[in-house]
Order: sequence, then C-alpha cells, then structure tokens
Amino acid sequence: MRLFKTLAMATALMTTSAPIYAQSAPHGIAAVVNSDIVTIHDLRQRVLFMMATTGAEADEASIQRLQRQALRNLVDEHLQMQEAGTYDVTISDEEVNQSVGRLLSRNGADPNKLVSDLAGAGVSIETLRDQVRSEIAWQRIVNGLYGSRIRISDAQIDETLNQITANASKPNYHVAEIYIEATPDIGGMEGAMEGATAMISQVKSGAPFPLLAQQFSSAASAAKGGDVGWVREGELRPEIDAVIKEMSPGSVSTPIQVPGGVYVVALVDKKISQADTLYKLKQVTVEADTETAKAKLVSLRSELNSCDTLEDDVETMDDVVAADMGELKSSDLTDAIVAALERTDVGGLSDPFDRPDGATSIMVCKRQTTGSDIPTRDQIEDRLLDQQLAQASKRALRDLRRQATLVVR
Repeated sequence: MRLFKTLAMATALMTTSAPIYAQSAPHGIAAVVNSDIVTIHDLRQRVLFMMATTGAEADEASIQRLQRQALRNLVDEHLQMQEAGTYDVTISDEEVNQSVGRLLSRNGADPNKLVSDLAGAGVSIETLRDQVRSEIAWQRIVNGLYGSRIRISDAQIDETLNQITANASKPNYHVAEIYIEATPDIGGMEGAMEGATAMISQVKSGAPFPLLAQQFSSAASAAKGGDVGWVREGELRPEIDAVIKEMSPGSVSTPIQVPGGVYVVALVDKKISQADTLYKLKQVTVEADTETAKAKLVSLRSELNSCDTLEDDVETMDDVVAADMGELKSSDLTDAIVAALERTDVGGLSDPFDRPDGATSIMVCKRQTTGSDIPTRDQIEDRLLDQQLAQASKRALRDLRRQATLVVR
C-alpha cells in the first residue's frame, strides 16, 4: 500500500536527514517541558501519524515542517496535562475513545481498520489518543476557570442578533477552517504561508480536511476538526467573508493572510434562508404643514419612547394622534418603510414620512425575525460564550508557554 511505502520512506529519511533524529538512541530526549520529557520516540510517532493520516509527502522539507508542528503540539499537550494534574482533572479512557471515534467518523474512516493499518506500519494510535485526552482536559480546565467569570450582556446579544437579522436573507455558509499562526518557531508569516500552501496541496491530494485541522490548526475549532458550523456574511473576519462569497461548495480557499497568521477555509455547503421580520408597530401623526409636522416628530423622539404609554403620552398634545398598526411582516411593507424600521430601535420613532395633512412616524414596539436558521437569544449567548472561552484558552496556553521551563534538544 502507498501508505506503508510512504512511512517507510519517511522513516529512512528522518533517520538520515532530519536533525532531531540524528541521535542514535530512539528513546533519547527531544524536549524537556518543566519536569516532563518528550522522547525522540514520541516525536517520531507523532510525525509518522501525521504523515499517515494527512497524506503529507515524504520529502525532507515536509518532514522538517511536520517535525516542528509535532514538537509544538507535544509541548502544548504536556503543559495542558500538567495543568490537569494541578486541578485534579482526570479523563477516562471511555471519553477519549468516544472523541477519537467521532473524529475518525467525520473523515469516513473505520476506526478499527485505521488502528490495524497504523499498527502494521509501526505507528501507534496512542499518539492520537494522547492528543485527544489533552484537548478534553484543557477544555474542562478552561471552562472551569473562566466559564463562571464571563458574562454576556443583553447589549452584546442584541448587537449580534441585529447583525444576524440584518443579514437574514443573505446566504448561509457551512465553513471549516485551518489557522496557521505566524509564530517565530515556524518562520513567522513566511512560514505560515508555506504551511497553509502545504495544507491546500494535501487537501487537493485527498487528505481529510478535519484531520489536517486537528493536527495543524491553531484555532479553537481544531478540536472539532476545524468545523466552524453555519455562519452568515459578517460573522467572520472581513478577509474571510470576501473569499467565501466567491467559493463553491466543496472547494478550498487559497491562503488568506490576516494579522498574526494565515487561514485556509473549506466551504462545506451553502444555502439561502427563507426569513422574514415580524414587526409590532404604532404610528404617531402630526397634523400641520409637512415641514412643521416633520420637525415636531423629530423633537418628540425624546418624549415618546414607549409603546406601552404612547396613547397616554400624546393625549394632551395638540395635533398629535397615535394609532395601533398591529403586527406586520416586512414582506408586507414597502422598501422605504422597511429601510426606516431597520434604522429604528425598539421603542423609538422612525424618520418622518410625508402625508398630505402633515407627517407620520412609526414606533417599533417589537421586532422578531422568523424563518429558518435564526438563532434564539440563548443560542447567541452560547456562541458568544464559546468565542470568549476560545480567546481565554489561547491566552492561558500562551502564558503557560512563557512561564514554562522548556529545553528543546
């Protein structure tokens, strides 16, 4: 099989060319992480596993790149498991097995066959199990340390919901990502671009995107095989938004450079939501010449700011009348009215509209987007919490690296 030939070539090349394997002792030390040792055997196993599961070429440049990534991953995993020991976090074999099974299933792989094939090539599945165990433990630590401290405000939820509803009729994209961080140990931005280009080449050669993401991505989505889920325009970075709008389902992007690193994005699927916005409205009319009426409506914005008290508020005002418009869908309104309502906050008065006997403003009492794929407030809160936890995780791991005693041989 090509897999076994590739691994045989890689083993020979690593023994003769790659510096870390030049040492004669297979269980020599590749790195020391505080009090833990990463052996050359550990590193060799991880590199061979990454090659076997991602289809990387067995040339010297590829092996050097894989070696740097594998060593970084192993160092991070030791730091994470050291923290797990500090907080008495233990992960059962059953949890690890379930997570490994889900990861392999996303790639359409038969776990038993893969284990057998790898064993036949001298590669242990334990290298993947160790990685998954550290991911689970680290996520549990981050959730415990930061989950109770993070507060998602109603204003944050409202802002996100308004952004989603404003784009409700635009295409939805199911996206997966690989993020290569431009760290000094991989050669900065030039190294990140090289790594992203290699990822694209491997995907085009048949390597499973989820396994590449799981092994190489620095994004929080790596633990889920790079799966970001369904997003709308405006929810991702502008650089990525601009690219995915031009992509077809099933395709992979070119390298997308952003401050700090490079993304490779896969567009899994695309769909158009059938959405509509349901409004509950009231109107306020001023009877006077048009310009005078419009000026008065604008001045009334500070006084009229509640649908519950609107009728009582205008009762003593001369030439001002309030009326209930009931519930209306945006699809039943003119484009000009919809545009005005989109600019109006709930409880606020819209820009005035001309009428023969004066002018009218509309008060938005309630706005609710209906249709497919519109998240609830709870779902939005969960999404924002996940984003902030991902940032906390990244900062915490960076701090552990800085504080650790690391010796790379």
